[in-house]
Amino acid sequence: MTKRFSLTLLGVLLLGLFVGLSSPASEAKAADNSRYFSQTGHTVSGKFLDYWNANGGLTVFGYPITEAQNEQDTETGNLYLTQWFERNRFELHPEFANTKYEVELGLLGKSLTRNRIATDPTFQPTTSKTGYYFFSQTKHNVGSLFYSFWQNNGDLARLGFPIDEPQQEVDPATGHTFTIQWFERARLEYHPENLPPYNVELGLLGREIKLFEPTSLISTYYAAISNKAYWQAYNYWGDPLQNLPPYNTWVQGFANTAAVAVTTGSYTVDIGAGQAYSKVPTVLVAKQTDGSTQTFYGCYTTHRINIQPDSPWRISSAAIQQDKSGASVSTLLNNATSTCQ
Repeated sequence: MTKRFSLTLLGVLLLGLFVGLSSPASEAKAADNSRYFSQTGHTVSGKFLDYWNANGGLTVFGYPITEAQNEQDTETGNLYLTQWFERNRFELHPEFANTKYEVELGLLGKSLTRNRIATDPTFQPTTSKTGYYFFSQTKHNVGSLFYSFWQNNGDLARLGFPIDEPQQEVDPATGHTFTIQWFERARLEYHPENLPPYNVELGLLGREIKLFEPTSLISTYYAAISNKAYWQAYNYWGDPLQNLPPYNTWVQGFANTAAVAVTTGSYTVDIGAGQAYSKVPTVLVAKQTDGSTQTFYGCYTTHRINIQPDSPWRISSAAIQQDKSGASVSTLLNNATSTCQ
């Protein structure tokens, strides 16, 4: 018993000596290879942390909003280790090990604008314009401010090619309207309220896909209508060509609308067969151009393809009716909730 205790004590002392000799380097390596972000409660490690640190960190990518996990890439159908950040998605490509393409960014710009590539004129190929940089690969023009940002912040590898012309859109994160331009992997936003170099920012595309709620979708839809960003609003529908009148006819329906105030109620999400649906009780108070108001209430059904990690929420149908009783918003919201059941 005494001998066993002595050997055990010796083992502990040797182990302590080994740990004491090796721990500084080991701890430094572990600290360099993994970082916990208390702001969102997620950890970034290994190749992803190396890429995050080397390519702009918080300013360019934002905080992590998921843990790293295997996900299927919608574009290729391949399975990759993936981690989502506020502004983009990291994918680990072992087939490109030890090259600059070992970590790639997701094509989130394309994911969020799939409808618009087919319907929105600003996404159609065009010809070069004087004073702009023309990308023959996608046939779109980029102004000097966005082009300078593109060149200095990763260019093709990080942002991809432009897929539309510059236009005015509502930023879902703030509800404000900015000049923006979509690229394959990002959305560039011009923020005149900020001093250079912070007057150009990347949109929070990761958040818009992973954390955007059905209620946020309805609010942003009407913010876009209020700000006359009609193409943006039109394509918040999952299949606008199927579910809405032709674009010009649909826009005419808002010819006398100056602004819309939106109130939404509680919702639940039903998941099945790889799909997710949510019914959102909604009350709308539309201020008209002549100063009068019209009130509507009912239910919006929203949908996302749950088996596609980059699928955003989109509107699939609506059952909305006008109220002429003068009832309060709270009463109408209760009525809308009943409509959604």
